[in-house]
Amino acid sequence: MVNASIMRKILFPFELDNPVYREAYIHAIKFARKIKAELILLHVFQVEVGNDITKEKFNRLKRDNWFKAYNEISRFSKYYLEDHARVETDLQIRFDYRFVHGNLSDEIKNIAMEEEVDLIVLPLSEKKEFNKRQMKIIRDNVFERNRTSLLVIPHGCNFRPVGNIVFATDLKLLFNYQKYINDIVTYARLFDSSVHFIHVSSKAKAETWDQSDTYKMITQVLSKDPRYTFHSLHGKSIIESVNQYVAECQADLLVVVRHQNHFLESIFQQSVSKEISLVSNIPVLVMREKRN
Repeated sequence: MVNASIMRKILFPFELDNPVYREAYIHAIKFARKIKAELILLHVFQVEVGNDITKEKFNRLKRDNWFKAYNEISRFSKYYLEDHARVETDLQIRFDYRFVHGNLSDEIKNIAMEEEVDLIVLPLSEKKEFNKRQMKIIRDNVFERNRTSLLVIPHGCNFRPVGNIVFATDLKLLFNYQKYINDIVTYARLFDSSVHFIHVSSKAKAETWDQSDTYKMITQVLSKDPRYTFHSLHGKSIIESVNQYVAECQADLLVVVRHQNHFLESIFQQSVSKEISLVSNIPVLVMREKRN
C-alpha cells in the first residue's frame, strides 16, 4: 500500500499579475491531489505608508490586497478547471489561504519552519530580477534546518503527467539516505511512473562507485519494479550529461538531493556571469539533506 503521507503541507507563494504562477499553480495542485496534501496559498504584500496614513486607511488598503489575491486565485482555478481538470471535483483539496502584509522571504521562513512545510513550489521566469529573488529563497539557510523540499518550475514549462522520474546522485552517502530513496519510490507509485536512478560523475569510469553503500541501497530497490533502472553517466560536464539523459528518456521530473552547493548551482545556472535561469527544461525536485 502506498504511503500517501509522504507530504502533509505544500506551500505555494505567488505574486499578482505574473503569468509564471499560473502554470506553477497547476503543478502545485497536481502534487497536492496525488499526495493528498494541504495546499497553502501565500501572497505577501506591502502597503505604502505615508504621512497621512490612518488605521482606517491602512486596513482598507490591506482589504484591497486581500481581494486582489482572491481574484488571482480565482483566475488560477478557472484556468485549471478549463484546461487541466477532468471533473469539477478535481479542486476539492484542502486549501489554506494566507494573504499577509510583510516580507516574502520572512513569511516563507516562518511558515516553513513553524508549520513543518514539506514542499515549496517556486516558478522561474525569463526576467533576471525575478529569478534573483527566487534564487535567494532557494539558497536560504532556512532549508538547512528542516527537510523542506523545493519543486522548481522552469520558465515555459507546461504541466504534463509524471511518467518518468530521473533521480540524479553522485552516490555519496548522506544522513538518512534510505529515506530519500524510499520517498522516490513512493512518488513513483503515486504517479505510476518509472524511475531512472543515474550516477553522475566527471571522473573516469574506473571509479569504484559500484562498491558504495548508496549503490547497494539502490540495487535493493531495483528488484521491486522492472520500471526502476540504474545508469552511470560520465563526462566533463555533469549537467550536460544529466540533461542529455533527461532528454533521451523523456523525463518529466528531475530529482536531486542538495548536499553540495556546487552541484545545485550547476543545475540552476550555467555560469555566474550569465542570466540566472534553470538549465533543466523539466521541473526539478530538490530534496534537502537533513543534517541533524
